[in-house]
Amino acid sequence: MGHQISKTFLCQIAIATSLFFVVACRESREIFAEVAGPKKIPTSVPKPVYKKTFKPRPGFEPFDGIDHIPANYTFIYEPTFITQKPVIKKRIGETYVPEKLTINTYAFTRNKKEINFRMSYPTNLKGSYHKINAADSTNAFRFINKYNDTCYVTKYTLKEVRDTSIYHIGIILDHSGSMGDERCTDLQDALSESLKKMSKRNLISLWKFDSDISYEGTAYDSATIQKMLYRKRGMDGFGGGTAINDAMDRALDTMAKYNKYKPVLLLFTDGYENSSKNKNSKTIIEKALVNNIPVFTIAYSGGADSVYLRAIANETNGMYFHCFDRSEFEEVFNNQLFSLNRYYEVSMMPCMFDYEKLSISAGTVSEQKATGEKTFKGIRETISLNINFELDKYDIMSRYVQEIEQMAAYLTKNSTLSIIISGHTDNLGEDNYNIILSNKRAEAVKAALVKLGIAAGRIATIGKGETEPLTPNDSDNNRFRNRRIEVEIVKN
Repeated sequence: MGHQISKTFLCQIAIATSLFFVVACRESREIFAEVAGPKKIPTSVPKPVYKKTFKPRPGFEPFDGIDHIPANYTFIYEPTFITQKPVIKKRIGETYVPEKLTINTYAFTRNKKEINFRMSYPTNLKGSYHKINAADSTNAFRFINKYNDTCYVTKYTLKEVRDTSIYHIGIILDHSGSMGDERCTDLQDALSESLKKMSKRNLISLWKFDSDISYEGTAYDSATIQKMLYRKRGMDGFGGGTAINDAMDRALDTMAKYNKYKPVLLLFTDGYENSSKNKNSKTIIEKALVNNIPVFTIAYSGGADSVYLRAIANETNGMYFHCFDRSEFEEVFNNQLFSLNRYYEVSMMPCMFDYEKLSISAGTVSEQKATGEKTFKGIRETISLNINFELDKYDIMSRYVQEIEQMAAYLTKNSTLSIIISGHTDNLGEDNYNIILSNKRAEAVKAALVKLGIAAGRIATIGKGETEPLTPNDSDNNRFRNRRIEVEIVKN
């Protein structure tokens, strides 16, 4: 006997089954949620994007996006400034190889006898500073003439200086087409950071240039200087040729109007002069010398006119730097600004007439060697021969014979010259006796020159006794240094 199932009963079963599956699915989701945890949606802050809206002038120099890093170039960063043993942090995975340290010379002055100049702390390619070891016996200053004759300066003073002077710093930045927008931006940022690190407030003037010159302003306070620097971001409004001469000429005219503080002009460029209206670089250099404004130059990359920039620095008593990678911009600026207030002061008497180059080598406290050069043109002063005398003696010791032979060779090559030889003593003994003794010393050198073929009529002698000491007579060593010979050219 069968049972009939009503439609109502079937609907009730269907509804109950549906409710069961809904509850089961919901519970399974809740169980899964408890095990796996809620899914998190990552949030990210969008990076600010610099919108490049600049419209460069027609470029005479197409942008080269490659930084020209030379072979064997040691990439170093984050130098620790001036410690007894400088610490240089290295990039992970790279080995630091000691590299050539460079000494820059600048601010030369001279009188009849002495040459005085400033010498920078030795720096490596990355701009890290090293201290000179003044006690290093291998430190040497050499003069070299047009005949490639060389003499070593044996009488000099070397003093470390911390200068508290306030400067008027003029800064000229290349914004020509070859720099490109990103490198111009990096350049501005690097200068900004360097100016913030200055230990005191200086007066800053700023120019940007391509084929035209843009004077951005002059200011003391940091906020105004930053506005000057970023009035145009990157290469906005620039991108033409390279008017180095016009930029220097314009900057020198402005800086000459400010004479309250010590002036110095910093020039950064990656190219060659190709757009200036003023083609006469000689008049620009003369303007810098007349106004006593040294020009510090920075050549960037292998495309810069390093010969011209080095000559500008040399002729204006400035300094020259060369960098190859944009990561170095800040350190190079740090170096130049640092050198204005911390440097070595050197005073010496030349050991050669008509020298064309001063060559420097020095040891550092980090036990590395540093070198530098300064070129000259036809300078003549009183020179100090490397000849000294024993107490109360006037005979020439054998170790000084070569010095006299070099003097004779020079006079032989320059047969129209006449000289005065002056003898000197220390402060021991009576004044009159010392005058006589010093004259005998001068006569002894004259006799040695005559014996080597120099006509006696070309040589005059004088005894100056103890009247012109080279150093204080406060030790046996200093008194020995004062018992000396000096030579002066008196006729061409």
